[in-house]
This record gives sequence, structure tokens and C-alpha cells, in this order.
Amino acid sequence: MVIEKFEDGPIWTIGYLVYDEESREGMVVDVPMWSSEKIYKRTRELGLSIKHIVATHGHWDHIGEMERLAELTGAQVSALRGDEWMMRDPNGMVIPPPEQIEPVNVDSFLDEKSILQIGKTSFSIIQTPGHSVGSLCLYAEEERLMFTGDTLFAGSIGRTDLPTGSMEEISRSISEKIMSLSDDVRVLPGHGAESTLKKERAENRFVHMIFAEK
Repeated sequence: MVIEKFEDGPIWTIGYLVYDEESREGMVVDVPMWSSEKIYKRTRELGLSIKHIVATHGHWDHIGEMERLAELTGAQVSALRGDEWMMRDPNGMVIPPPEQIEPVNVDSFLDEKSILQIGKTSFSIIQTPGHSVGSLCLYAEEERLMFTGDTLFAGSIGRTDLPTGSMEEISRSISEKIMSLSDDVRVLPGHGAESTLKKERAENRFVHMIFAEK
């Protein structure tokens, strides 16, 4: 399994291209503004068939060019149902995008029973409300990696002051779901550097605060 990072848009949001070298099957996790043509060009260079485009949540910086990439690749867009309203009206958010964004049509709604298969790798869905009600993480158990969107960052956690955000919910998502996994899991967030759960347990003061309050 190969992962390539595309950091783009006005607030440096990260989209990930994930692919299996043998089958040439791929998946894209989030599509920041100004990134769709770059990601598509790379898929053509690699000869990939993109099976899924997944939104970790519905905020405009993560879905900025998701509809465009779906049109280019023919891949299905998947998300949790709770954030569909944001994806249908990305320009009507409390903090509007700096330029108009094309509404995103969700083809497939995910839940915690969903499995996304890319080559030999299975990705399970972990619903992690708190940053938004429809936030999710993608976890590959065999690969020991997790895409955390804006739920957990290196040294921080997602903000909870936007519509459907909840400090109580994000604390529960992190303590009961994400931190139930082992230390060696790689954390690939929607902004900033990657990390590991071991490092976040040891150094993330927000994680410490969450557990201190329990």
C-alpha cells in the first residue's frame, strides 16, 4: 500500500492518494481546493483505477474539488450521512470559502459496518463525531494506519465551535475509539504532520486533558 500526500488550498488541507501497487486500485481521502487536477494527473501517471473518494467530513477545505475529481475519475464519493448537508451547500457555511465550490453529490453513505477494499487492504470506518457530526476516520488494521481528518492532529485536536461540533463528542471519539487502538498506529491527519498514537498519548496536551476529565 502506497500513500501520497497532496497539501493544498488556502489553509493547507491534506488530501491523500492511496493505492495498491499490484492491483493498481486506488482511493482518495479528501480533495482540497486546487488539488483535483494534480491528483488526477498522478493517477494517470501511475495507471490507477480510483474506486473511492472519501470525505472525512463535510467542511469546504476538505471537499473543495471533490466533485471535480469524481467527474474526472468516475469514482464514487462516500461520506457519513450527517455531513451531507454541508457537502450539498458548501458555500453556505458559517465560515464561507474564499471562492465558490461546486456542491458534492454523495453516492454512498458509510457507517461503522462499511468496509472499503483497495487491493488487499481493507479500510474500516470509525465514526468520530465532535469536529462535525459526520466526521470519520479510516482505519487499516493490517497496515497500522489511520486517516483522522480533523478529529486528531499531531499535538492537537479538531475545533468544536462550528455547526454540529461538540467538545463532549470529540472527547468521547478520541478516548473511546481512536485511543483504544495500539501505539504503533500511524496518524495521518487533515492538516499538519503525521504522527503515531504512541506519540499523541505521550505528548498531546489536549489528549491528556480529555483523559484527565474522565
